[in-house]
Amino acid sequence: MLTIHGVHEWKVVPGLQDTGGQNVFVNQFSSALEKFGYKITIVNRGGYYHPRTGDEQKGIHYKDKYQRILYLDDGLDQFIRKEDMCDRVPELVEALAEFLRVEGTKPDLIISHYWDAGTVGCMLKERLASDIKHVWVPHSLGAVKKRNTPPEAWQDLRILDRMAFEEKILDKIDYIAATSSIIRTSAKSDYGFKKNILWLPPCVDQERYFPHKVEGSNPVWSLLSELINLPIEEIQKKKIITEISRTDETKQKDVLIKSFAKVLNDHPDSLLVITIDDTNEDLSKMLINLIAESGISHATAAVGSIWDILPSLYAISDIYCTPSIMEGFGMAVQEAAATKVPVVSSDLVPFVTEYLATQKQQEIRLDSGTSLLFGDGAIIIPPGDIDGFAFALDKLLSDENLRQEMGECAYRATIPYFTWDHIVRDFDRELKN
Repeated sequence: MLTIHGVHEWKVVPGLQDTGGQNVFVNQFSSALEKFGYKITIVNRGGYYHPRTGDEQKGIHYKDKYQRILYLDDGLDQFIRKEDMCDRVPELVEALAEFLRVEGTKPDLIISHYWDAGTVGCMLKERLASDIKHVWVPHSLGAVKKRNTPPEAWQDLRILDRMAFEEKILDKIDYIAATSSIIRTSAKSDYGFKKNILWLPPCVDQERYFPHKVEGSNPVWSLLSELINLPIEEIQKKKIITEISRTDETKQKDVLIKSFAKVLNDHPDSLLVITIDDTNEDLSKMLINLIAESGISHATAAVGSIWDILPSLYAISDIYCTPSIMEGFGMAVQEAAATKVPVVSSDLVPFVTEYLATQKQQEIRLDSGTSLLFGDGAIIIPPGDIDGFAFALDKLLSDENLRQEMGECAYRATIPYFTWDHIVRDFDRELKN
């Protein structure tokens, strides 16, 4: 199981650079595979010091006798962002091949995640001169990202280089595993991929994310109370709008902040909970300043890494909102939906457009010319449309019955279909046919 970039751990720390949904996906996917008889070695780039704990990322870390993480040392003792990982691929392949030689093992199956790990997987298979099956899970594709980002950003993101690597990967792998229909369509239309495409969307850990009552003693209440300096009793009366993602320009957090500022006067009992971490200091400062300049500091809780209490935060949320313009699927939205939370989203979040707006659809055109789509479990807005997001938030904040109805629909669209046992059972069967 190759997931090369980011800081991979059994307990993922969201907010670290290049670390988030893919890491959670890999851990949950691995645990599901174990139930079907697999032994899994998760391979991650190491050799540097952990940005939070200061511990050296090296060696083997076991979860149990069937699952372990192997940290590869490529000779460079510093963190490398995912866009620049291509420069490290030869050393990583060499380190992994040497580990397998010394241990005396050979994989029966390679599953790689993202283009950097896909490249490592292809080179390792050639190095081993073996007929090992190689499944590539891209999570996103360069062609999709190219369409969704301005040309001036392409060079820094190395999108053209990435697409060249992806073309080579697709020529060599046995299967692609698509996490959304956008990936499946792009692989065929943008890259001309004609081999087998498996279906492997992110799934929900039902032991962690489910509708439940949050007691007054839960730490989530004291955290929010401290952040906006209000008694817990006052926080519990609020209608809470939540957004959870890393601090990245593609998440469009400024759009959410500006939209919330437009509706706060009409809904003074509302509270915005938004993640702003330290992965991008300049952007974080800009967002904090924007909150202050917008006059919403008294009603906005900017949280950092809250992994431990995230299920409780979803459970007390009235609305989940994401203006993101770059999602391979939308795992945070899915987790919120599994907790019966209605969604407000851009039209660039595949889980929302493909699953939360499938039955009941009503198009509403605003005076500005913007068209909003009211689906059964979500309201969908064009990217960057502040007035559109404000309208959707106002609509849900004003109508408790609508919130409950859409939350129920979001839940039914998510559970039981998007559960790991269900999806991995089909994945395993297709792989063995």
